Amino acid sequence: MSTTDPPSTDQKPVVQAIADKSTPVALLLAVFISPVAYYYVGRTKLAIVNFLTLNYLLLGIVIVPIHVYKIISDAESEIGDQRAR
Repeated sequence: MSTTDPPSTDQKPVVQAIADKSTPVALLLAVFISPVAYYYVGRTKLAIVNFLTLNYLLLGIVIVPIHVYKIISDAESEIGDQRAR
């Protein structure tokens, strides 16, 4: 499934749950304890990888906040697109 495909009906609650997350809280978690930030936005596998690779070999302080922000903003825009239909 590509990122441009609309979510199926079983994915809508997941997207809504991600969109409801607080962006400032997610960004603070991403800066200070990045595996918890991924877990916060529902990306458990990324949280495990982030933990096992020692925060992406210390580049995570830059990468994780950007990625977490992108995950939340994509979910918010997807919810906005669904409401517009």
